[in-house]
Amino acid sequence: MSRRSGKSWLWVLLTFIALGLQVWRDIQDGPEASPKKASKVFEVILGARIHDHPDNDGDSFHLDHNGQTHEFRLYFADCPEKRRHSFNGDRIAAQGQYFGGLSEAETVSIGQQAKTFALSLLSTQRFTIYTKWQGVYNSGRYYAFIIFTDGEDLSAKLIRAGLARIHTSGTTLPDGRSVSDYEKQLRGLEQFARVQQMGAWSKYR
Repeated sequence: MSRRSGKSWLWVLLTFIALGLQVWRDIQDGPEASPKKASKVFEVILGARIHDHPDNDGDSFHLDHNGQTHEFRLYFADCPEKRRHSFNGDRIAAQGQYFGGLSEAETVSIGQQAKTFALSLLSTQRFTIYTKWQGVYNSGRYYAFIIFTDGEDLSAKLIRAGLARIHTSGTTLPDGRSVSDYEKQLRGLEQFARVQQMGAWSKYR
């Protein structure tokens, strides 16, 4: 056997070994690990319940389902921070500027209103979670849509109420609408909130 032929067989053998290791890892991961992996399609979660947690706010929530607690972050909507700490001063300033130049105190007040608004809905109404298990940086949170029985998701409700800006990650919706089409709809809801002086827009200068 020539040296070149021997190298070819060695390459084939190494390829089969690599494939075998990948299959073994998949088996070891099992069904419990699969929900944490980002996918191209939505997983639908029914019957989740709000989990009381100090980090819950207007756009991020701990939710219980099947004995596990996951923290989800809304697509498209960013609510003002609910409190000031050492690392979020710049973010609060940007949020206040978005709503026409709110002070830090005014911005944080809107963030607290957004938390109350969102948690009230999640505590009193039925909803469905749609997630691709797309991680939010390394925060342990996952992006999701939270859609109520009226067909509207929580991001839209917050923006209509003037309690969130159109910001952060977006994706094609579970019903197939594109990012651009949905952003256009959200802009219309935001304009309504401004005209009606809802939420943060009531302080618009």
